[in-house]
Order: sequence, then structure tokens, then C-alpha cells
Amino acid sequence: MTRLLLLWGLWACGQQLPPVPPPSFPVQFAEVAAQSGLRFTQVNGATPHKYFPETMGGGGAFFDYDGDGDLDIFAVNGAWISDTPPGPPPVDALFRNEGAAGFAEVGAQAGVDHPGFGMGCAVGDYDNDGDADLYLSNYGPNALFRNEAGRRFTELAARAGVADRRWSTSCAFGDYDRDGDLDLFVTNYVEYRPDLQREDAVPYMVQSDKTDPAAAKGYPHPANFRGAPNALYRNEGGDRFAELTRPAGLYTKEGKGLGVVFVDYDSDGWPDLYVANDGVRNHLYRNRGDGTFAERAAEAGVAYGQDGQMEAGMGVDAGDYDNDGRQDLTVTNFQAEPNALYRNQGTGYFANETYASGTGLVSLPFLGFGTHFLDCDNDGWQDLFVANGHVLDNAELFDQSTTYAQRPLLFHNQGPSPQGRVTLAEVGLQAGPGMQTPRVGRGTAAGDYDNDGDLDLLLIDLGRPLALLRNEGIPGRHWLSLRTVGDRSNRDGIGAQVRVVAGELIQVQEVRSARSYLSASDLRLHFGLGDRPRVDQLEIRWPSGQVQQFRDVEADQFLLVRESGGLSRQ
Repeated sequence: MTRLLLLWGLWACGQQLPPVPPPSFPVQFAEVAAQSGLRFTQVNGATPHKYFPETMGGGGAFFDYDGDGDLDIFAVNGAWISDTPPGPPPVDALFRNEGAAGFAEVGAQAGVDHPGFGMGCAVGDYDNDGDADLYLSNYGPNALFRNEAGRRFTELAARAGVADRRWSTSCAFGDYDRDGDLDLFVTNYVEYRPDLQREDAVPYMVQSDKTDPAAAKGYPHPANFRGAPNALYRNEGGDRFAELTRPAGLYTKEGKGLGVVFVDYDSDGWPDLYVANDGVRNHLYRNRGDGTFAERAAEAGVAYGQDGQMEAGMGVDAGDYDNDGRQDLTVTNFQAEPNALYRNQGTGYFANETYASGTGLVSLPFLGFGTHFLDCDNDGWQDLFVANGHVLDNAELFDQSTTYAQRPLLFHNQGPSPQGRVTLAEVGLQAGPGMQTPRVGRGTAAGDYDNDGDLDLLLIDLGRPLALLRNEGIPGRHWLSLRTVGDRSNRDGIGAQVRVVAGELIQVQEVRSARSYLSASDLRLHFGLGDRPRVDQLEIRWPSGQVQQFRDVEADQFLLVRESGGLSRQ
């Protein structure tokens, strides 16, 4: 009873806007999708049958598909399962960034208007030809779109050997064997077919009012279905991948994967893998450097929640929120399960800072999906964003303390206390109308789409129009944006680790192709610098092992660094 009262009180504080507007946070987020030409409504194929996949999609991406220096947007669409569609099949959408003119939808023209039941996507130049390719995960056969010089895409998943037909969710490109080209990891969720979904399947929540059983029908719990093995594909060149999940030590049916991130958590130069699983323990795969991985989640302290319980992991991200040079982890979870924050201690072990950081208690009433470490106010410290939304479209019938649509959470990094602990304070209600609006949040991507020096957010809203949250930043705060171009390493420089020193401020970030939930963010690294107009030292450790150093770099510019050369303005 005490816990229920606590959740009710937190919900009342978090879900309802107070009658008097709270003090303003210096950064304001404005919702600008419609006025920017982003006319896209995600179709989840909802039916009275409540098929399980209807509630889990979809994702999206910020990426520069045409190489013109600004970020375009890809939005993954759903479909209908078994029922006769009420109209033409929904398709994925690609929006070309036209600067001040907004976005233009070019999906059909570019050949990515895919009609499958889409889930997520990953971006990476897998063929090292200088343009961004796209992988699409589906409930059904996955798709691989090869970029043809920024003009059009060619779909060749079957030919490439990556057309997995299982229910795939998040996916990521990464050079796990450091041979100079991008490999692919795909998380698969559960073994599901509509005919396996029994009418008496265990629901997500217990019905509280049985006067109208039809109205209170819920989606089934993932415990009704067996987990599906993930897949690792090694890039063999020539548009061919080899499936090496078993030889690499990654095959298991114990997972129910929803989120994944490549991260070098032990700083040995080899990209490791962290997988967020739904309702079972999470997995941390340490890269041995010989083509195989060793599962280390339990001994590293990132398999379970704060109290040692298995949680419903959804989205995941890695970032150095305490600026100690090591990559930390965050995982979003179900309602009444706090979103996890794991601080990397540099010894192969993570400390659970979920409640000590200030992020745990606030997140209890919410059901989290997409998440990002990002410096939204350019002060040099990573903040934390979480997109929320329930999995039940009639959640209020089961639990009056919750709602289907839920507002996002934005945790502002307060920096270290006098005792040295870094804490974060939730400021979403003070961060503008874009953050205050309740949504059925799923995939999210971060990137500076308008190239004004601060990070914006893309949100996929289940069964609703997508949202683009423009960051109205703090004037006078300095920043630096860096794009990596590999030579001996993969062309995108994915896996490169970048260290930026500006006075006493030291930041370390990694280039990665996918994070959050079902989504891919800007491959450029963004560093907030506060009132510091210059970077004293910029160091890049490439996947090849090469290390570059640059000194006295001016702030407030977009830079490109080549592994075989120097810095240049973009």
C-alpha cells in the first residue's frame, strides 16, 4: 500500500502540469515538426486483437544521407498484422533537410519507402564508399539499403545475408574485429506469431474492473513467449555478411532484446556490446579481441536492477556523465521499475547510481523507452533524456495511477557535489512546451539538425505524428562538433574515442551508430564547452590504434578530422 501511495503521489506531481508555471529552465525545447514539413504519422496497426507487435515500434534516425552537411530524417513505420488494411500499406519515410525551407519527403524517390512492419534502424557506411547506408529491422524480413552516392538506395538484404525474418528490434553497426569495415549486430525480441497469442495469455497488468472485459483487454506480457537469439554479422566485403553469432559466443535464447549499444566499457580499444532485455537479465558482452565475446553482465553489476531484480529493459545508451573518462550506462524500464544508471568504476565493474544520482525515484511512475546522454545546455556535462509512454492503450482501466501518453523526462546534470558525487535534477516541466507534452514515446534520436550549435531531439510517437524538438539554446555558451572520417579504420570512424580538454573540463565520447531504442543519432560528436572559447587539446584514438592530437582549437565550429590528415571546417 505504501508503494502504491508513493507512485500515486509521484504520478500526480509528474504527469499533471501545475496551475502556476514553474521557473524556466534556461534551455527551452519547441515542437516544430509540422511547421518544418515533417508530416508523418506512425502506424502501429492497432486492432481489437491487440497483437503484441502493435505496441512496440518504432524508431527513427538523424543522418546525412545526401552528404550536404545537414541532417536528414528517417522515420520507421509499422503496418497491420493479418487484418485487411483499411487503405494503402504504410511505408517508411525519408525527409531531406532543405535548411530554412524545412524538410521535403523523398522516401519513394530515394527508394526507401519500405512497406513492412518496421521496428528500428541503424546507420553506417558499411561499404566504405563515403555515403551513409541504412539497415532496417522489422517484424518480418529485415532490409539493407545501400546508398548510391546520396541519390538513391538499393535494397539488398537477402543478397547480403542479413534478411533476418525474426522479430528484430534495435540494431547497430560496429567494427567488432577492427578490420576496417563495419559489422552488424541485430537484437531479436521473442518468438511470436499471431496464432501463438492465446486469448488467455498473461497480460501486462491485472484487470481491476471486470464490468467490461472487452474494453479492458490488454496486450500480452513478454513472459508468454520464448526469447529469440540475437544475430552478429561480420562484414566480408563485396556486399556480403557472414552470420557468426555462435562462433562469437553471442548465441542465447535467454534474452529478449530491445536495446543495444556498442561501447568500449573497459577502454581496451575493442568495442563491447551491451543488450537491454525485456523481463530477463541484461547482457554485457566483453570483446576478447580474437573474434569472440565473454558475457560479463552479472559480475560487472549491470545485469539486474538496484535490488537485484530482473527488469523490463527497453532503451539503452552509453556516455560519460561524470566526466571521469569512462563510459557509463543507462537503461529505461517499465513503470514502477526505476530507469537504471550504472557508473563505470574502471575496474570492470559498474556502481548502481540509480537512486543516488537523482534519476531513479522520479522515473518510477513512467514507462521509459528511448533515452540519450546529451549535453543539452552546452555546459560540458552530459544530461539525460527519456521518452515515455505506456504499452497499454487503455492503461487507465488497469491502473488509475498511470496514463497511456506520458511526458518525457529531462535530467539536468548538476555536476559534482562537494563530496564528489554527480547528480541530475529532472527539469522537463521547465524546459518548454516540447518537453511538457504527453506522448506515447518510443524511438528517439539526437542531433543538431539546424546546425546552430545545440542538440535537438527526434521522437517517434506510437500511432501518432512524430515530434521534432528544437533546442532553443543558451546564447554565449561555446561548443564544438566533430565528424570523424576513417582511412585505415572504417570510413565513419565508428568506435573512435575522442578526448577534449578545455581548461579543467575533460570530456570523452565515442562515435557510435545506434543507441536509445530502435534508433540512430547524429554520427558527429557534440561537446559543450560552457564559457571556454577554445579547446586546449583534442585527441582521437582510432579503431586502427592510431592516435592523433591537436592543440589550441577554436570553439563554435563544425570540424572534420581525417585519420590520414588533419582538421578542417565542414
